[in-house]
Amino acid sequence: MKTRLPAVASWNEGSCGALRYDRRVRRLLAAGTAALLGSLGAPSVAAQPSQEQAATVAAEVARDADGLTLPLPPLPPDPDAEVPQDAPAMGEEADDGLEWGVFPFVAGNTDIGIWFGASGVVAQNAPGVRPFVWRGDGTTSLSIVPEGGEDGVPEVAQQFHNLRWDFPGVADGRLRLVPQLVYRRAVNAGWFGLGNASRADLPPGLDRPGRRFQYLLDVPEARMNSRILLAESLSLMTGVHGRYVMPEAYDGSRLQSDMELRSTRGDPLLRGTTDHGLVLAAAGLLWDTRDDECFPTRGFYHEVSLRGGLGFSDAFEFGYLGLHAHTRNYLPFAGRQLVLAVRVLADLLFLDAPFYELSRGGAFFPTELPGGEDGIRGVPAGRYAGRYKLIGSFELRSMFWSFTLFGKPMQLGADLFFDGGRVWAGEDVSQDLDGKGPGFKYGFGAGVLYLWGAAAIFRLEVAWSPDAASADPDLPVGVYFAFNLSY
Repeated sequence: MKTRLPAVASWNEGSCGALRYDRRVRRLLAAGTAALLGSLGAPSVAAQPSQEQAATVAAEVARDADGLTLPLPPLPPDPDAEVPQDAPAMGEEADDGLEWGVFPFVAGNTDIGIWFGASGVVAQNAPGVRPFVWRGDGTTSLSIVPEGGEDGVPEVAQQFHNLRWDFPGVADGRLRLVPQLVYRRAVNAGWFGLGNASRADLPPGLDRPGRRFQYLLDVPEARMNSRILLAESLSLMTGVHGRYVMPEAYDGSRLQSDMELRSTRGDPLLRGTTDHGLVLAAAGLLWDTRDDECFPTRGFYHEVSLRGGLGFSDAFEFGYLGLHAHTRNYLPFAGRQLVLAVRVLADLLFLDAPFYELSRGGAFFPTELPGGEDGIRGVPAGRYAGRYKLIGSFELRSMFWSFTLFGKPMQLGADLFFDGGRVWAGEDVSQDLDGKGPGFKYGFGAGVLYLWGAAAIFRLEVAWSPDAASADPDLPVGVYFAFNLSY
């Protein structure tokens, strides 16, 4: 009885906002509509600093604040190119003072019940300071199954709570700090097996996947990411994360059966399948020349990072290393009216990585890979798992309409995209987990983009992939609603 749950609320390396969902059409259209309507009604408060105060802040921060968003659920990275005060990235005059917004949403399905919550953002702006003096954002959400508990009483099923602050102007603008607290309870986290050749076949007698390819994941987490300016366009990123991971396999699920798999040496193939703590440290170099953090039109963003994790409990210990390389390039064909965005991403794991990391990637803001909203769109999150992942993407983006609504500058746009890649299990086993041939996985689709003021960009996309039906045979497409671009 399991379906995949959205990779809720996360920031990604190139993003300027945070709440994210990886849902099917019927669940997410409602969520996207509610969030968009909520954002349109969110007011902003002008708390204008004096000219002297603004000049002081601008002089201290502007040197590295242009788009310096650490990648989350990445730290959004920091673009090196300076945005002129008279021509901000969004094409309108930047707001001064305090800006805030609240974004309510509602959705649900038979697995998680009725899902509702809200995401909010508050930012302090100043003339000439990009992207902001400071910003805070948060999300609180949960779902209720009306008759899911004992004796048919309502039960709280899914939960996601997030609180994050972003301080880009520390140490005269040479240091950016992003502390974050996250709690996630996913009753339908995805697991379809190891390797590029994993199948979504159902056992005899079953015509619906139910919880066959799902498991329960409960994780509180604290993060501290920092970005240090080394030279023009070049930064050092560091991060320290602490988690307590509580996974649980459903009876009859694929995860339950895979927990019995052994390597040729007799060791378990899956690690971290019982409750454990995890401490992770990461460091990497970022080379960033993007002209805008929310909607880049030119420049590039390159990241090479190394992470190491140590898991521990009363019964066992394990450790692993991860190498992440990510390159993104942006080419304007017609200014903001038509931009080509290209990326190549590789993520490699070594030693004894926990099983849930085999379908994720990234050092500072882990995200679902290779499937999910920031990977191969259309491929369900958790559909493929392996130590080595390779992904490439092409995307045409356009912001074609600028207007003012409720006294705030807005922009409307669209995108067309194609994503592809594969995974390699990388395990010492007798059976072939990756199959023969290239094993190329792909997805393509289109979406609507909406830039609201200087605080957030919304993305609503629909993607098709041959693998999409494995999560929901009745609806073979993926729908993604997020407060960020995919890259």
